[in-house]
Amino acid sequence: MRYIKHLRLTDFRSYAELDLPLSSTPIVLYGANGAGKTNLLEAVSLLSPGRGLRRSKTEDVARRRTDAKVAPAWGLTAQLSGLDLDVKLAVGQVAEYPRRRQIRIDDKTASGTELARYMTMMWLTPAQDRLFTGPSSDRRKFMDRFTLVHSPGHGFASLRYEKLRSERNRLLSEGITDHFWYDALETDMAEHGAKIARARAKTVNLLIAELSDWPDSAFPRAKLALEGEAELHAQNGWDEDDIALFIRDNLAKDRALDMRAGRTLKGVHKTDFKIHHVDKNMPAADCSTGEQKALLISLILAHARAQAAEAPILLLDEVAAHLDRDRRAALIEHLTALGTQLFMTGTDKNLFEAFNGRAQIFEVSGGQLNLQA
Repeated sequence: MRYIKHLRLTDFRSYAELDLPLSSTPIVLYGANGAGKTNLLEAVSLLSPGRGLRRSKTEDVARRRTDAKVAPAWGLTAQLSGLDLDVKLAVGQVAEYPRRRQIRIDDKTASGTELARYMTMMWLTPAQDRLFTGPSSDRRKFMDRFTLVHSPGHGFASLRYEKLRSERNRLLSEGITDHFWYDALETDMAEHGAKIARARAKTVNLLIAELSDWPDSAFPRAKLALEGEAELHAQNGWDEDDIALFIRDNLAKDRALDMRAGRTLKGVHKTDFKIHHVDKNMPAADCSTGEQKALLISLILAHARAQAAEAPILLLDEVAAHLDRDRRAALIEHLTALGTQLFMTGTDKNLFEAFNGRAQIFEVSGGQLNLQA
């Protein structure tokens, strides 16, 4: 398994400086609210592509000093080990350009796509408790992060699609009618849209297969569905060229309608991800808050099991606090069985008693971590 064996933070959020040796076992962070537990999880999350679990801007995470000034730049490095691997990952702010983030792998400049080849990561935070009742865009982001694990190129395809869609929207809003411009944009949109659809379908199909064999446990079975035409065609076995042709033809057909709206109304940017509580035969959106949390945990566990060979690093923020003692114990047994490195936070050390010596436990206070016996 791959795991972070050493983590160093400099001027990140509440941490002026932190040097933290770690083992491959689960890592527990407990302490009062505001102690810096989630800040540490956020730092770890930035070792994967994207903007991390809080989706913060690069310039917003530098430490605010006691003199009220902001540190000139933040940085974090991690030594990744395991499976005959020993590699140094670094992410940080460029002091001369505060909005720019730089990624380095073994001291060489790298891209987010290259970073994804080394680091497989998933997280669950209190903000995701509203996933089933919030806007479809939140569920797309949730599923797209899962998809990145199985298709590292998914991030690039999504960025290209969004850039092309923005350009098409500009033409539509300005009333441009030159079909040559649209033909070129829509052909490229269709190519990247087909890649997105295929990658999402692959991920959901893997989850469906994993959940079909879901054991009886404290966490409910979930039924998943993608609500998007291109993704449905991908799930039905269409090849990428046929999906691209389908997307391109629909974009061309809808130009007049889109022009009246001033934006692209249909496409993979509108796909929704639906979850159903199997045992209660009820949409997740209609379930209780506790049931929704349990369904979320089921999805995280199923996804981790579906990619067990990659040993994903899990970041679970304040998850245990919302579960009764039996469910906490069940969750910890599930997590331990995965055999992967994970970080969990909570306000009380007793929330993690079921680890029973199988975890590194740190008390977090004032930007410092103290290893507990």
